[in-house]
Amino acid sequence: MALFALPCAGLCLYAAAQHPVAPMLALSLLAAALVWAMWRPVDLWFVLPALLPVASFAPWTGWWVVDESDLLVLALLGGAYGRWALDAWRVPAAVHGTTPAGIRWAYWVLPPLLVVGVWRGLDDARGAASWVALLADLWAQGPHGDYDQPGNTLRVAKSLAWGLLLMPALYRSSRGAALRLARGMLVGLFFVCIAVLWERGLYVGWLDFSANYRTVAWFWEMHVGGGAIDAYLAMALPFAWWAAWSAPHGWRWYAAAGLVLLATYAVLTAYARGLYLTVVITAVGMAWLAHRHRLKAPDATLWHRRAMAWLLVALVVEILAVWVGGAFMSDRLSRSNADLHQRLAHWKRGVHMLHTPGQWVLGLGLGRLPAQYSAQNPEGALPGRVRWVRHGDAGNEVWLYGPQRADAKGGLALTQHVPLESGGHYTVRLRAHMDAPMWLKVQLCEQYLLYQARCQLRTRQVSEASKTTDGWIVLPLLGPALASGGHGTVSRDGVLSIQLLQANASIRITAVELLDKSGRQVLKNPDLALGPRYWSSIAYGNFLPWHMDNLLLELLIERGLLAVLILALAVAWALLQLARGVRRGSPLALVVGGSIIAGLMAGGLVSFAEVPRVSLVLWLLPIVSFCITEDR
Repeated sequence: MALFALPCAGLCLYAAAQHPVAPMLALSLLAAALVWAMWRPVDLWFVLPALLPVASFAPWTGWWVVDESDLLVLALLGGAYGRWALDAWRVPAAVHGTTPAGIRWAYWVLPPLLVVGVWRGLDDARGAASWVALLADLWAQGPHGDYDQPGNTLRVAKSLAWGLLLMPALYRSSRGAALRLARGMLVGLFFVCIAVLWERGLYVGWLDFSANYRTVAWFWEMHVGGGAIDAYLAMALPFAWWAAWSAPHGWRWYAAAGLVLLATYAVLTAYARGLYLTVVITAVGMAWLAHRHRLKAPDATLWHRRAMAWLLVALVVEILAVWVGGAFMSDRLSRSNADLHQRLAHWKRGVHMLHTPGQWVLGLGLGRLPAQYSAQNPEGALPGRVRWVRHGDAGNEVWLYGPQRADAKGGLALTQHVPLESGGHYTVRLRAHMDAPMWLKVQLCEQYLLYQARCQLRTRQVSEASKTTDGWIVLPLLGPALASGGHGTVSRDGVLSIQLLQANASIRITAVELLDKSGRQVLKNPDLALGPRYWSSIAYGNFLPWHMDNLLLELLIERGLLAVLILALAVAWALLQLARGVRRGSPLALVVGGSIIAGLMAGGLVSFAEVPRVSLVLWLLPIVSFCITEDR
């Protein structure tokens, strides 16, 4: 155990010390998490679901293959396995694990499945290159990369790898696991709701239900679209219902009811039709099962029954307020039929990428969907790419590529979050090299992630002749004055986007400056000396190349029928354990089962296997299913 704990702890602390933005803070917090996990390994059940939804600061760090959630998992693994090694040294019998017999087969079946998926993904990514060249490329990428590069295989593989490594440590401290995980889910849901309120308060308004704006909270993986927040809310909401149902009279019930209302607000403002259907089916199904198996609330007083009835009334009023109070929800619902036909065509194109029996059985390889979809489908051509290149002591440059096809939809931009200043116009200056004249679009918008309000922009053809005598390309932005304040008193950020519109073209950028109305440069890392730090990318208008929009198809295409069948067996076996718990009268068994089914139903219209943080939350639910006995 010590041979595993020490590398985990050492790697975590080393990575924390290299944190691009706040190394000392990261080092302190992760060291505290490591010590806490060693002191109380049972709290892993709580800490993981509580912090995973907010443990990423990708827009500021520039990290992509890894993020803060990986450092958190490493810290917890180091602490938990360190405690295991210490206990085994004191009492040799403690070296043996306590994994339930019903799930031990996963240790023998899932690791080879993961290795095959990673090998096939890397083999597909390397093409005609040697394995040595591939490994050198991965090393050069570091924690950065892009979705069509080899690093995406490792990024997608993380959630299953972390889940397998966490299982022995979690099962070793499984007393009260379901209750701790439920409380962790509630804390994580609370953090997500606060992020939703923050986002909407600053960028659209809490009561504006007509704006074309869908909430994303702290799920930065949605910079290329996707349904990360849909899947998470689907899995988390049953725990909020359980909290209100089981909380005693007093402040605990009011806090739980408030969380239910906040979580419902987050669901409604995500404007995801599949999520709406999932929530309704899950709620009705759980209520029916609770009635059928006579699961009674701990507080069976008349006050509690009336309070739950009033909470239901409040939920109905909240839903009607969002529906009637704006046009966006009705507009989304009216487009459901047309959107479904487009999605069916998208799924069909995805399945047609499987050509050989080997691909059907083992998949294309982990993380290879974006590259293969864009290569095989004209409708899914990547609208752009971002590549970071380091030239030793000569510094860094970023290569910005245009669409792969002239008729490609949407775009992909190099971006940075910047503080806005009210009034005046901004100017962008670039140091760049290009082989021919090309069209460039530069804009600064009042923007959180995907959705833009007011913008200042400039679309212009640039060339070597466009440069000033000192080598800059100067682009004064045009448009309305931007506002630094949101709908409250807190200032908000905007997003600077640089997008190459020319198909099959590239531009090498070595420096970017954004000058405000007083001529002050406001970007961080403008000379790119720190690499991708503070820089990210955002897709606009076309998200098809990055997601299959169906969890089952995503697993089939990347991992194959064999993986789909094995993972389906694991989930079915977990649900069987939970069904036994429900028959024994365990409310938590019903909640965990409802959460798993809700996550899978949400996966009918979104895919989140490519979002490691959300995938790991889902993986925790079958794991805890084998720990539920009579938790109430």
